[in-house]
Amino acid sequence: MEALTSGWLGALGAVWVVLTAIWLVLVLYRAMIGNREDDQLFLGKGEDHMADEQRALASRLMKLGKPIWALGVLSGALLVTIVTAWLWTGLRANL
Repeated sequence: MEALTSGWLGALGAVWVVLTAIWLVLVLYRAMIGNREDDQLFLGKGEDHMADEQRALASRLMKLGKPIWALGVLSGALLVTIVTAWLWTGLRANL
């Protein structure tokens, strides 16, 4: 268990914690923006500002998609790498 908190495995763990925290913040931010998005049709000239606001929210949601996906994949891959390296060092130490 000490190997997880020290050395290069500990550094990888710290990087994983930071990546996962950033990913969670982005997911929560997207959820907050998504709550403000309305599914309405604006037909009148007086409602143009509301339609523009909804378009801006939709574009923010679209822009967040790729970074959230990329950070999620990186976080998962790093977690698999950490677990594999931890098991490998543990099994190698017992031999």
